Amino acid sequence: MDEKGDLRKEIEASDATGLVAGEELIARAETMLPLLRQEAALPHKDLHAALPREHPAHSTIDALHAETQKPSPSSEAIERHVGVLRALPELEAIVTNWWDNPKTQRYFAALGQIGL
Repeated sequence: MDEKGDLRKEIEASDATGLVAGEELIARAETMLPLLRQEAALPHKDLHAALPREHPAHSTIDALHAETQKPSPSSEAIERHVGVLRALPELEAIVTNWWDNPKTQRYFAALGQIGL
């Protein structure tokens, strides 16, 4: 068989396994990531404002904010910080509203989809 025929067979085989569709989803997620990041922005100023100035959780807020701004954020670190902050009565509603927001969940789903 000629080279074009072989290439076509390889493409069809890849498409049959879902590889082409998977690559398409990854490309779409990578393209949308900057917009999704903006929509899922952590309300870190509101979190800081909800605590007394000397509260030790300010460092956790800063760590969570820094992690969400990284090019390849760690989902484990983010979930750990969210858990700590969610446990504080002063921050529970703010963190829960942000974390459970569909835009935030869409952002983290896109990160997972592209393997981050």
